[in-house]
Amino acid sequence: MKVILLKDVRAIGQHGEVKNVADGYAINFLFPQKLAEPATDEKIKQVEAQKQSHEAELQKHEQELVAKMMQLKGKRVALSVRATEKGGLFKAVAAKDIVRAIKAEHDLDIPEESIHLPEHIKTVGEHSVILKSKTQKVELAVFVVATL
Repeated sequence: MKVILLKDVRAIGQHGEVKNVADGYAINFLFPQKLAEPATDEKIKQVEAQKQSHEAELQKHEQELVAKMMQLKGKRVALSVRATEKGGLFKAVAAKDIVRAIKAEHDLDIPEESIHLPEHIKTVGEHSVILKSKTQKVELAVFVVATL
């Protein structure tokens, strides 16, 4: 029996996939648990249309992210963080801190997941951070300034 999965089902598939399963499994488990529904031609077309629109939306978001990243290429972001007199930070700089600094200085919303720290930033000074998308990588200089 062909079914459309409404949720991820271990060992069967993921949400939105059309799968062929045993009749008893579908009738006795998947349908009562609302994990799947019978796959009709009309519903299969709806699922395909939803997948295409979802992929188009993801591609649009990717293009927007790449455009924002290109605006930051070669730029510096300054962070003011509490530090000791020797230059060590009381708390390491996290990706969310860099996101806030980018928003404040350049008025760009960059998702936290796209910021990759090669190493933890625990000292005052200039550090290199990589902004990643699915298709692009951009290096960003983060300058950490101490506040006592």
